[in-house]
Amino acid sequence: MPFASTLHQWRHQAITVSAPPRIDLGGGWSDTPPFCLDWGGTVLNIAVAFGDDYPIHTAIRRLDEPLVRCISEEGGEIAEYRSTQAIFAPPQPGDPFAIPRAALQMTEIVRPEESLGALLDRCGGGLEIRMGVHLPMGSGLGTSSVLAATLLRALAEMLGVALTDHALSDQVMRLEQRMTTGGGWQDQAGGIFPGAKLVTSGPGLRQRLRVEPIGWSLERQAEFAQRFVLYYTGIRRIAKDLLRQVVGSYLAREVATVQVLHSIKTLAVEMAYAMREGTWDYLGRLLDRHWQLNQILDPHTTNAPINGLLEELRPFLAGAKLAGAGGGGFLLLLAKDPQAASALKVHLSSLGGALPGALYPFKIAHDGLRVEVFG
Repeated sequence: MPFASTLHQWRHQAITVSAPPRIDLGGGWSDTPPFCLDWGGTVLNIAVAFGDDYPIHTAIRRLDEPLVRCISEEGGEIAEYRSTQAIFAPPQPGDPFAIPRAALQMTEIVRPEESLGALLDRCGGGLEIRMGVHLPMGSGLGTSSVLAATLLRALAEMLGVALTDHALSDQVMRLEQRMTTGGGWQDQAGGIFPGAKLVTSGPGLRQRLRVEPIGWSLERQAEFAQRFVLYYTGIRRIAKDLLRQVVGSYLAREVATVQVLHSIKTLAVEMAYAMREGTWDYLGRLLDRHWQLNQILDPHTTNAPINGLLEELRPFLAGAKLAGAGGGGFLLLLAKDPQAASALKVHLSSLGGALPGALYPFKIAHDGLRVEVFG
């Protein structure tokens, strides 16, 4: 959807959009094309906050100079683009500004046939885009897609373009396909739509999301929070190569891959029921089953240090899996009971050796994206 086809003026001096990451309990991979296009997807995930602030954000402000300045808070990189050719140049490997450049192209805020100076003059000045993710890279929490969502929301707000949450999720998926990073819709949906929810789509090129809060009581939420532990393993993994492998296996109609993708959709629905009813031992068994199925999709979703850690933690656990594509990032640990969760945290805090990990206290995020407007 071109943002700038009819509206050309920046509406504000500055915009900040922040978002929570998501933890995926069940159904991840079923949201990824082409499987979801053929069969639809089903995912259970939870938007989470660490402290009172959301760790993923984009801040945009107007500049007097006719340029686009991009800033990456993680690496401290800064790039200034003074021509449309520079923004449309093919991205280099590891380009920290691939997302904002692709977003400016896709929304047609920047067009190849017009000079950047003329485009920015019409909008009312240059633009500074500052993006940050205050979480470890390769976390498995869907941060790249959620970051893209904050950027697209901020650009829409700057131009006064009405963009529903469902439309925003669609735009992020388009952006990722444009960037050839692939991926499905669950990461951005997990951050855009608040709380714990079951997200489903039907088959078809247009993935229409149905977002259903799981409808658990405050008592059930408190019970879950007492038992659930997030632990960063200290191991990074990039999902792009794994995505190609899983998609290739599905396109080849490998029986094991097709069966697993259908099975994890069912697991996501069963997990939602378990959370609503507070049957935590059952939820733990479903998590363990999901983890087994993930390893059928890709044996490299785990490794010796993670296997060793999970074996060591097993006396405390009802169930566990790695977030996202696995291979590293965050472990999702469901303890047998609140006492086991306390003992689990003490044990994890005392670990040394191969995994330089860390506990991450969390809260369920009930707000969705937060938008601040200045001027």
